[in-house]
Amino acid sequence: MVLEIVPSMSDCSSSLEASAAPVPLETGHMLINDINIGYCRYGSGPNYLLCICGAVGCYSKDFPESVIRQFDPTLVTIICIDPPGYGTSRPPDRKQEIMRCTKDSEFCVKLMEGLSLVPFTVCGWSEGARTAVDVAARGPSIVNKMILMAAGTRVTSMGANAFRGMRNTDQWLPTARQPYLKHYDEAFLRKQWADLCDVVVEVYEMMGGRFPCDHKLNQINQPSLIINGGQDRFCSDPKKDFLPVLKNARLETQLHGGHDFHLKYPKWFADKVQAFIKEK
Repeated sequence: MVLEIVPSMSDCSSSLEASAAPVPLETGHMLINDINIGYCRYGSGPNYLLCICGAVGCYSKDFPESVIRQFDPTLVTIICIDPPGYGTSRPPDRKQEIMRCTKDSEFCVKLMEGLSLVPFTVCGWSEGARTAVDVAARGPSIVNKMILMAAGTRVTSMGANAFRGMRNTDQWLPTARQPYLKHYDEAFLRKQWADLCDVVVEVYEMMGGRFPCDHKLNQINQPSLIINGGQDRFCSDPKKDFLPVLKNARLETQLHGGHDFHLKYPKWFADKVQAFIKEK
């Protein structure tokens, strides 16, 4: 395991103003199943939080420092993972296939066990939320709480058609491509997104629209927090998809937020997560 301390690129949030110096954001790698898995680490609090990025993402894109530094470093220890094939967990590049999130869950658990940060709260955004379900389904001895952000474990006919329409990134507006191109080149984005869309359509056509993690929701007894943006066009109603199935869950909605509500409203997001973590 290799750790590198990266100097702060921004001022601390209000929770850090009393500190003499910014809490460092550390980056590192751990060899897991013959893949060098990249991650970052922030804080030294007694509550452990694993954050998992979305599709064709990475921790620098989906959980940037501007979000992470909204958290109290004396309350939480945050680990953000780059799943195999994304971000700093390359080579090799990501292989998009139906079981990818289930496979990612093993890397997540082994990373947290290797860092001696178990049990922990798992938090996944978008595609990462599907991985979070697989991680939480491993039981309360590993995961004590679960947070699903902008989550979806099923795909409808309308959703499959939407992914068919998004398949060619060359047809996206430049503003839609730009967040990805800060971290990946055009060729990577083009191939990964096309392959991802094909997988979503395959789930709809071959698996009744249910991702593998959807079958595990009823196995999860840990307290769960579902967080959505009120303006999210990509997610269906969590009151129908999650609250009737999860045994101990509640919903928080950022009314003005879209799919990436946590990037637009990071303090709101951090406050909701920290309040949930503090609950007994």
